[in-house]
Amino acid sequence: MDIVNEDLMRFLDADEYEDKLRILDEIKGRVDDHVVNMMAASLSVSTGGASRDECIDRIRQYLTLQIQYDGKRLRE
Repeated sequence: MDIVNEDLMRFLDADEYEDKLRILDEIKGRVDDHVVNMMAASLSVSTGGASRDECIDRIRQYLTLQIQYDGKRLRE
């Protein structure tokens, strides 16, 4: 039986990019490579064999860009 990672589920269940970014910052020190790769895959972010920290940075960059894009789109 697989154990469900609660941190991963919180990240996947978050509806807003801001919430995902906040959760990522909260859990970055305790998640393993598998969880980070699952988070990246859920956002269609390529990990390309990067280290865990590099993957977290890529996810953070993606979320930040989405937040900026949505903010500009909503202001227009």
